[in-house]
Amino acid sequence: MAVSTPEAAEYDPVWVAAAARQADPGLPEDEADRLAREAWQHLREVGAGDVNEIARRLLSGPNSTGATPANVVAKAAVSFCEAHGVDPQA
Repeated sequence: MAVSTPEAAEYDPVWVAAAARQADPGLPEDEADRLAREAWQHLREVGAGDVNEIARRLLSGPNSTGATPANVVAKAAVSFCEAHGVDPQA
């Protein structure tokens, strides 16, 4: 899957990865970074209104990941969009 690069002024995958790692300290930094970048593509496809769908998409992607990492990154990504007024489908 090709991962689109988000605009720096909008979605911040570094912030999302850090928030996910804060929620799950056992989440490896490289995995959190990768999932945070992948989450942007899914957010652009389905919007920021469905954490569960974002987590499902992260979980079923070509790069295998566990349910917990997918969930914490999805929650962090959606929370970021809500807190910063980012509409990924705009």
